[in-house]
Amino acid sequence: MQIINISNQKAITLAIKEIHQQPILVQFPTVFALMAAPTLKGAKQLDAIKERKSGKNYGSAIGSLNNFLELAVKEELPEQFCTPAAFRHLKGSFIRLRFCDHNFQSHTICNGTHQGILLGGAHHKLFQEIERSFEEYTPDEIWNHRKYCAPLCTSANISGDPDGSIVTYDKALAFAKERGIGLFITCNKRPKELGSYPILGFEHKKIAIHRVGPGLSVFKARLGMDVAG
Repeated sequence: MQIINISNQKAITLAIKEIHQQPILVQFPTVFALMAAPTLKGAKQLDAIKERKSGKNYGSAIGSLNNFLELAVKEELPEQFCTPAAFRHLKGSFIRLRFCDHNFQSHTICNGTHQGILLGGAHHKLFQEIERSFEEYTPDEIWNHRKYCAPLCTSANISGDPDGSIVTYDKALAFAKERGIGLFITCNKRPKELGSYPILGFEHKKIAIHRVGPGLSVFKARLGMDVAG
């Protein structure tokens, strides 16, 4: 296994090379995550690593907000959240949008909705470059046979682990070795709050909180009275 800091110039090149073959482990500012190719193959690789339980879905790591919003059902978006600019102040959260019919289910879409994580800085750059590297791939069934190239993203743990998401380096390293991860990208940030990021669902008439997480109070203040618990 190779370990490299996200600030290293070689990190993105190594990530792109590896993720086209198998999932990678990445330290996000508050939690450790697995990232994989945005394909059925990538999803099945995550299934094997996480020993995925039924009913679990994978999010994506958003490089391009434009591409993410292209797949959203426009009529389901709140009026003030129909452009990429409207979401840029929500970095550090998952945003959940409706991608297709309520009945559609896949590894990435639950009841027609999909969620992607927004991060800034070096992580966003990593997401952007990985997303670009998959642009030549064909539409995939996990996206209802449409094309979306942002890498899959999920917590780095065994599915349903009672201890929850991994937030310590030693535990993440042990997980990587045990599950045969070939590349581990680390970062130096040490925030006050640790854990999986909050999930904010954007629907036609409201914004709903689907998961509590680090920084939620800040997002609630930014979103104001539009937030429904």
